[in-house]
Amino acid sequence: MKLFKNILKGLIPVFASVMIFASLAGRAYAIPYTGATTPPAPSPAFNVYTGVPSEGNEADFLRGKVLGDTSPSTTNVQNSCATGTKFQLRVYVHNGASQDLNGNGTGPSVARDTKVKVDLKNATSKSAFDPQATLSASNATSKSASMSLTCTNGKVVKLSYITGTAKQFTSAGEKALSDSIVTTGAPIGTVNPDGNVWGCWDQRVYVTLQVEVTEVPVVVTGDGECRVTDVTVLDQTARKTRATINAATTGQGASIIGYEINWGDNTAVSNKQTDEHTYAADGTYTITARVNVKMPDGSTKWVTSTTCTRTVTFKNGTTPVVPPSGKLPDTGAGNILAIFAATAAIAAIAHRFVMRRKSI
Repeated sequence: MKLFKNILKGLIPVFASVMIFASLAGRAYAIPYTGATTPPAPSPAFNVYTGVPSEGNEADFLRGKVLGDTSPSTTNVQNSCATGTKFQLRVYVHNGASQDLNGNGTGPSVARDTKVKVDLKNATSKSAFDPQATLSASNATSKSASMSLTCTNGKVVKLSYITGTAKQFTSAGEKALSDSIVTTGAPIGTVNPDGNVWGCWDQRVYVTLQVEVTEVPVVVTGDGECRVTDVTVLDQTARKTRATINAATTGQGASIIGYEINWGDNTAVSNKQTDEHTYAADGTYTITARVNVKMPDGSTKWVTSTTCTRTVTFKNGTTPVVPPSGKLPDTGAGNILAIFAATAAIAAIAHRFVMRRKSI
């Protein structure tokens, strides 16, 4: 009778485990942690316990923090995301199967072909990322968890894995993991990263990897501009004139592929950057230049500007006037002095006239 009671006593945890998992059939396991009496999972199963000391709910197994921070990792990391800031992500792995069935690594409690995969969700630059970690094994149901990494100032950054930083920590010590952790997944293990994770609280595996934020390069879309048209009168009597278009590209990927000078006298336009033209009669002519720009996407457009428009005036017996577009001709210092002298003379005459009237 005593033997039967001892056998029954030993089976109680097993019965409890079977009843708990039977009641959870068809949905994810969530077993409250109750200390030493907590029943094991009947077969390999990842992170099925809630209320675990220092961990809380095992289902939240992906956490992070700024590298070097001594506070616990969290599922919601917020930072200013200064360029070069490094973060450590941590993946918690617990195979809840019974330690009594590990069989020194050969028993049915061992999770086989176990991998950890971390998808950084970093295909695009942004100000908030939600990395996701997945635990998988050939004899256990896969499980995933997410966290958030947010730039508090809305700064848009790139997030990159730092090659060679993936590691696992177990009772057997620290071991390096494959960089495939962020692509196809990296094998982990209780003794070595060989995919074999034993069932037991003491055989939990902690995986870490580092990521870094960097500035998003500012790409300036290429463009082109017509900056100025230089006009020179070569022969005053013959009204022969030369025009040169000054143009440039801005940004990246654009190029100047054509030029046009309209001489302003209803004659044919020129398609050269520098060309000469002879006017048939005196007069004021507006010379308008523009350039053809090939954009980075292959499209083209004609552009001009006010500084690419100039006028030239020919009048028999006078020097040709070529002011910048929209401006009066430069009078020069001599003309300013002449105007001042003339004004002074007029003022003097007016003063004498007034004095004469006073004496009458």
